[in-house]
Amino acid sequence: MFKRLIIAYFFLFLFISIYFAYTSISFTSEIIDELETKNTKKLVYIVLDQNKELNDKAILSLKRIIGGEVFLYNKQGKLLLSSLEKENLPSNLKVLSKEETENLKRGPLVKKININNKKYRFILFEANLTKDISAYFGILLPTTTEEQIKENLIFGLIYTSFAGLVFMLVVSWIFSRSITQPLEELAEETKQIGRGKWKEIPEKGPREVKSLAQALNQMAKELKEYQQRLLEAERLSTTAQLAASIAHEIKNPLTSLKLASEILCELAKDNPILYKKAQMVLAETERLEKILQNMLAKTKKIEVVRQVVDINSLVKEVTQMAINQFKARKQKLLVELTEKNLKVSADPEKIKQVLWNILNNAWEATPEGGEVWVHTELTDKGAEIIVEDTGPGIPEDKVKDLFRPFYSTKPGGTGLGLAVSRQIILFHGGELLLENRPEGGARVRIILPPLLESQE
Repeated sequence: MFKRLIIAYFFLFLFISIYFAYTSISFTSEIIDELETKNTKKLVYIVLDQNKELNDKAILSLKRIIGGEVFLYNKQGKLLLSSLEKENLPSNLKVLSKEETENLKRGPLVKKININNKKYRFILFEANLTKDISAYFGILLPTTTEEQIKENLIFGLIYTSFAGLVFMLVVSWIFSRSITQPLEELAEETKQIGRGKWKEIPEKGPREVKSLAQALNQMAKELKEYQQRLLEAERLSTTAQLAASIAHEIKNPLTSLKLASEILCELAKDNPILYKKAQMVLAETERLEKILQNMLAKTKKIEVVRQVVDINSLVKEVTQMAINQFKARKQKLLVELTEKNLKVSADPEKIKQVLWNILNNAWEATPEGGEVWVHTELTDKGAEIIVEDTGPGIPEDKVKDLFRPFYSTKPGGTGLGLAVSRQIILFHGGELLLENRPEGGARVRIILPPLLESQE
């Protein structure tokens, strides 16, 4: 692209140089003609003042002073006197044409003529011989002086144009290299990113190239994060499918075990010790059944049905349903909603499921009399739901593990709540982040991308 640009500038500069040279030469010729006509006219009047009679002697004297052949014509254009022999003159010098005499009434004329293959300049002008008599003078001058001036001018213009072209090419090459070299490096680094080799692109070169490198670095960072999210979602999906398969395999024998426990309880009513043991077996069987049902529900394939959702309204609805649960443990559930528009494209039931799971974790982690805060914000990333508690917080080495399927720090927990919640948020193109509060306790941030104009 830059090579084509340099070539275009080269031809543009060349055209301007040629046009300037042509204009300068034409303008110079006009100036030379005008100056020479004025000087010649002055010399003619000087000679006329010195000679009382205008004869051959006066014409020859004028020839010596001017340095050219002199011709005198009457008002009709007929030749009267000449410094050359009339017999050897070409016809266009013996008589002036009617057009020439008409033009002479408006001012001096300068024309170029050839005599014996030599170029001459013929200057014609009107001169007053007396108060009442006027005539036309013709001065025939060789073009040597004019041609020399033109040659010098052309040579100077060619030299200047050539120097300008060389200078322009050098500057253009330096300028283009300052842009093309960083761009070539940028293209190579981009290819490496395309091959999966995540590497930060050096931000150097002109301001525009630096801005492009910064944008590509940001894009590469986001692509890498998105790729990691997809891999996590894929791993979770595979694990969930495996868990669902195992749960289905366990479900049938567990149903038989529950039925056998119920029959055993009926048969052991008359034996208190045996009945108590049978009841324990039945209770544990029912607990296993609930865990299995919960696992099947959470490993069910996620299907997102999107619609426009007001996050503030959704948070208000979920917290109102949870308020009694918190009051039972004398906990405070404090809600603060932003006044800004927090509309997103999401599945409301799935987002409620995630928020309910986060609130339930906060409820379990917060001691009696503690506080849980829920507030919403609009950030550069989109709509955020932030849940904070006054519990013990999360051990730093356990933060990443909490998103692993089947990992749980709670007795009897399935370890699927946060894993499934994160998968739901990832399906929405958002983020689910866990962190500790500086004051103590945990903070969970649910980030959902903003609603696009096309989705409204």
